[in-house]
Amino acid sequence: MTATHRPPALSRELEDAVHALIGHRLDSHTDTEGETRSGYRESVYAEIRAELAARTGTGGTLRPRSLPPAWVEGLDWITTVDTTVAAWWPDPGPDDEQPETVRRLNLLAAHTWAPEDHEAIAWCVDDLEHWAMAGKALIEPVRRWELVAACPSCGTQTVHRPDSTGEYVRQSALQISAAGCVCLSCHTRWAPEVYRLLAAVLGCEIPAGVVE
Repeated sequence: MTATHRPPALSRELEDAVHALIGHRLDSHTDTEGETRSGYRESVYAEIRAELAARTGTGGTLRPRSLPPAWVEGLDWITTVDTTVAAWWPDPGPDDEQPETVRRLNLLAAHTWAPEDHEAIAWCVDDLEHWAMAGKALIEPVRRWELVAACPSCGTQTVHRPDSTGEYVRQSALQISAAGCVCLSCHTRWAPEVYRLLAAVLGCEIPAGVVE
């Protein structure tokens, strides 16, 4: 790729997407006296690496052979990020005690690109944003409930799907959270705005905490 001018908007989008994945995050918590305190927490990438290391007992080295089945999703996530970023930017640069993927992404964000590279960089931004959201879902999972009712779209009530160990288990087809309801069979989705109407159609109660 040739170093040259790149549009400021593209530059900001790339930098923001990189930061969303490997940058420290603003955080708040309530202390023992009930006061809300603001601070920072590790990046999405760092937290998933730390969780993997903690589960495998390997310190900073990730060794898939000892990984418990319950965290296969985390290994898949980190493998996808590491291998894809290495393909984008093969040279990790000088060792500054940061993971190679972090160094590669910082170099990627600081670089400039020829006009013919802009479309590829836009795809990189999409991948980075997707990884950040998927990573947050792994370390901060959204609470979900099952609706024991037939899907009003396809009529399916239960499905059999593989869990994190690969074993097929029985689940209710309708899965609901504060973000939306989805049928695991036909993939029809309902937004939270129609939850009360959906409940009336199904003749059931919407779980407490889903609708404010």
